[in-house]
Amino acid sequence: MDKKAIQILLKTIKTSQNESLRDWFYWDSYMQYITKDDFEYAKDHFVMYEQENISHDEICRRIKTAVAKIEKQEVVNAFLFSLSTRQLEYRSFLSSYCIARSLAEHRFTASPEPNERICAICGLHTYEFEEPIEFNTINYFKYKDGPCFDNLIQVLFDVEQFSKLPAVTPNENDFRILSDLKIIMEAAEPNDRISQLKKKISKMIKSNDEERLGLLEIFGVIGILHDDEYFGYADEYATYPERKHRPIRNDDVGYPARWWEGKFGIDNEKWKYWFGKNGYKN
Repeated sequence: MDKKAIQILLKTIKTSQNESLRDWFYWDSYMQYITKDDFEYAKDHFVMYEQENISHDEICRRIKTAVAKIEKQEVVNAFLFSLSTRQLEYRSFLSSYCIARSLAEHRFTASPEPNERICAICGLHTYEFEEPIEFNTINYFKYKDGPCFDNLIQVLFDVEQFSKLPAVTPNENDFRILSDLKIIMEAAEPNDRISQLKKKISKMIKSNDEERLGLLEIFGVIGILHDDEYFGYADEYATYPERKHRPIRNDDVGYPARWWEGKFGIDNEKWKYWFGKNGYKN
């Protein structure tokens, strides 16, 4: 991707954050800090985007249309490529692909709890799509931290964005890092949770805390890190009521990795499904 366009995006959003911690992520807030020419340049290079009016049902339709055009090996390659290069914009495609593939196209279905403005199937709230949707803050975090997305608006952005980035191929360093990560996850202490695992992998991969969290959450989404009740999205879509939170005050780890403990190890069947045919020797 074009480095100038990326810097325009990062500078625009960061400036907005510095000016207003409360509402920096709103379109009207961050668009104050970018010129028309810069915005057009970033758009031309598929780094920034106009707002779009998209209904809940259209979000689902577009996700299924886009994911049908993506090959599993392509997103696996993108994920692996991000490990050594630290090109974080490639990382979340794997989890988004997994969610998009398992998602059933559906109409908005009002949830009885906590309120009827939430879709009981996917968890989208009406406020998320009743106004124009902006994708620029999503892309900002992709370049900044490579996070794991499970919100369908973020998943839509990923699966539609994927074809716009150059195809990539992982190298030996990527496979070495993957192997090291597997060893560390398998050797976790029985009571370890994601917070301990983040620390243990810090010496194996160049990263900050948010990057490591996103990486482990991706392993959860694709079915590798889970407990014996909450399994992620690899086999079937986890609906909004199924994505339960742990009964603690600050449960800030994504589903299902939030439920993982070291005693559960890794799911070797899912590991082989995603990585076993990618040149990695189990």
